[in-house]
Amino acid sequence: MNNLVLAFPLYNYLKFCNESHNEKTILDCGAGGSNPPLSLFYEHGYKTYGIEICKKQLEKANVFCKEQNMNLNIIWGDMLKIPFPNSFFGFLFSYNTSVHIKKNDFMIALSEFHRVLKDDGLCYVNFLSENCDSCGEGKEISDGEYVTIQNNEEVLYVHYKDTEIESLLSKFEIIYKEERTVKRKQNAKYISSGFYEYILKKK
Repeated sequence: MNNLVLAFPLYNYLKFCNESHNEKTILDCGAGGSNPPLSLFYEHGYKTYGIEICKKQLEKANVFCKEQNMNLNIIWGDMLKIPFPNSFFGFLFSYNTSVHIKKNDFMIALSEFHRVLKDDGLCYVNFLSENCDSCGEGKEISDGEYVTIQNNEEVLYVHYKDTEIESLLSKFEIIYKEERTVKRKQNAKYISSGFYEYILKKK
């Protein structure tokens, strides 16, 4: 493998994908950045597609693709209106995108994920839990949604309760769930972040 993908939970998702009989087409919703996780699936023989709404992150992904000689097919696109037809993909993932999207909007995104997946297609999503040191920081604009100022810009962080996530996923069958806590050292102290990880199957 040429590239180490830092989104480590996706290695577990890849295992589920490889065990499936679905066509090896995969979409990443939120695919930009300097180290696109789509490269992991590309190196395992998947036909990859990605959408990214932030032009700066899209540019970084394009630089990566050129440097690594990988055609990941990442284009500008909005996960609230995915620019692909119904039942187009065998697999889909959206890593850490729910962290910065309002809950009502992510409900729309989940409906779009369901729409573009084939029957029995698999989907990976994760959510920031309330078990985070940062939960409650900033101005609360709605339940679990907080706006903070970082580098003179407003940044939205969205935290979920376990029970409310399950209600959002009613169109899918939950085939894998994990609650994960990540600790990292920052300014001489450890900061904890909690996540809920899901692998879903389209009903």
